Amino acid sequence: MGILSVETIFIILICIILASITYYKSLLNLDGAVTAFFMALFIGFQGGISLILLLVIFLFSAFLATRYEFGYKKERGIQQGFEGERGWRNVVANGAVPTTILLLSGSGSLVSFGFLESSWVLPLFVASIAAAASDTLASEMGMVSDKTYLITNLKRVEPGTNGGISLYGEIWAFIGPVYTFLVAQLMFYFSGLRLLSLKIMILGALISFLSCHFDSVFGATLERKGFMSKSMVNFTSISISMIIYGGILWQIGY
Repeated sequence: MGILSVETIFIILICIILASITYYKSLLNLDGAVTAFFMALFIGFQGGISLILLLVIFLFSAFLATRYEFGYKKERGIQQGFEGERGWRNVVANGAVPTTILLLSGSGSLVSFGFLESSWVLPLFVASIAAAASDTLASEMGMVSDKTYLITNLKRVEPGTNGGISLYGEIWAFIGPVYTFLVAQLMFYFSGLRLLSLKIMILGALISFLSCHFDSVFGATLERKGFMSKSMVNFTSISISMIIYGGILWQIGY
């Protein structure tokens, strides 16, 4: 089909629609939507349509979680931005790790550095998205709970407090990684990619769930003291958890 293949055109269209909807629905502001467009474009060209669709599922769930009880969040002044929107820093904080995983892959369509074992790329990519989903759902759903406790000392704090956790938030922090891995497995099945074993999925979901708690600990300590921004906390938590997951994959010889 001329210079551009059908898959290439499809990826570009998905990225345009993704950026447009996230901006129009106030999930991302303008610079966040532009950043998401280019990041999604790289993910699509480097890793294929399945991975970019997984990103779409994550953003859809983030949108639903952000809009959940939004009037209550806004009334208490604990929402993201003015209408729940996030900027480019948040996009980079959550998307830099999965993008880097694909960049270091030895089997990418655009570049192939080969720093990561090819068998690790898919589980690490899915786990990094799952970690972002865990934190986003825990934060957005958990902040509507009045019974919020600081993770470091379990003292009651106001909803939306950095480092605050709640039972409701914990439930969603666990649901996020589980559904992410299940959706990814379904996409891999229909696209013909290598399926993840049950053990790898369980380990990945647990590590992604753990990442959310790294985020809470950093939020309760370094972020509250002004040593780290929210975006840096997100990026650091996902990075640490993926290093741990990669170490586990290496240890079990995956």
